[in-house]
This record gives sequence, structure tokens and C-alpha cells, in this order.
Amino acid sequence: MEILFMVFMIFVSVVCLFSVLVVVRDIVRESLANKRSAAPVETPAPAPAATPIPAPVAEAPAKPEEAPAPAPVAEAENEAEIAVSFGKSANETLDEKYNALSTQAKNYYDAIVMYAAAVEGARRFKNARYEEYKIGSNRIVRLLIKRETVVCEFIMGNTDFRNYVNENKVSVRQAATVLKVVDDVTLQAAKDGIDIATKAAAAEREYKKQIAREKRKAARKAKAE
Repeated sequence: MEILFMVFMIFVSVVCLFSVLVVVRDIVRESLANKRSAAPVETPAPAPAATPIPAPVAEAPAKPEEAPAPAPVAEAENEAEIAVSFGKSANETLDEKYNALSTQAKNYYDAIVMYAAAVEGARRFKNARYEEYKIGSNRIVRLLIKRETVVCEFIMGNTDFRNYVNENKVSVRQAATVLKVVDDVTLQAAKDGIDIATKAAAAEREYKKQIAREKRKAARKAKAE
């Protein structure tokens, strides 16, 4: 009996010792696990991005130095200024051109206007380009201003030829006689031209009256016969 009791006591001691070991092991494991969870977890730093290596750029060949452009000559500048002046003059009205005239040129223009307006039966026509005086359908003078100069235009056709044209109803365009008034001599020539044109207009009127009389006389004669 004593042996059995001793064996039983040994068995119980072994079981208790084993249980104690198991409990101690669990406590140690739990303690280690708590320590691990409490320790900060280190995050690995991201690897630096690879920097792309730029491809080699071929250098452009050096351009040859260009020679400086030659400076424009004074003559070309003068031509450009003249062209601009002409373009501006083409858009100006007769009154604007008149205002730009010198005092002497204005006196020439006014003298011609007064002389033409004094002609008996003369009628005045004016637009943005010229001023004109007529007797009936006949021009006695047309005044223009070109490049700051007074210009007179006359129709100086042959009277016989003009009468022939009118009688036969032929359409003819006659070129004008152009006179630039720049001094007292040309001013007098302009007045003489007005006188000549006025006489030509009077002669044409008389010719037309004569033709009309002859036609009436011929009509009466034909009626009497």
C-alpha cells in the first residue's frame, strides 16, 4: 500500500509540475507577444525614383553670320514720300486742295473763276474733283488743282469739224487742252482761252440757229409746192 501511495504521489507531482510548466510557458509567450505589439513598427522608406537620363541633343550647326542689310538710299525714301503724297492728294476734295494752295496760287484760281463767271450765259458746275463753267453744253473752262498747282482744261476743237460732228450726229470725244497756271503769263493765257472758248460757243449757237432757219425754210417751201 505504501508503494502504491508513493507511486500515486509521484504521478500527481509530475502532473502538477507539468501543469505549472504549461502555465509558465503561456505566460512567457503572452508577455513576449505584448512586447512585440507595443514596439513601433518601422515602415521601410520608399526607394528613390530613378531619374531619367536625358537623351543627348545634337547641337545645331552654327549659322553663318548674315551681312547687315544696306541702308535705304535717300532716293528711295523720297519716292515713297512722293507716292504717299499722291495717294493722299487723290482722296482730297477740291476745297481741301484749294486750302492747301499758296496765296499766289489762290489768287490765280480766284481770278480765273471771276473771269469765267463774268461771261454772259455762263453756268457754274462744281464737284469734289473740279469746278467748271459752261455756255449751254459747251465748256469754256474747267479748273482743277493738281500737285498744288492750278490747272485749266479747254476743249479747243475746230469749229467746222465740230459743226460737222453735230450735224451728222457722230459721237466724238475730244482731248482737252491743258494749261498750268504758274505765273502772270499763264494766267493771261487762261483768260484768253476762256475768250476763245466763249467765241466758239457763240459761233456754234449761231450755226445751230442758221441750220434751224434753213430747215424751217425748206419745210415751208416743200409745203407750198
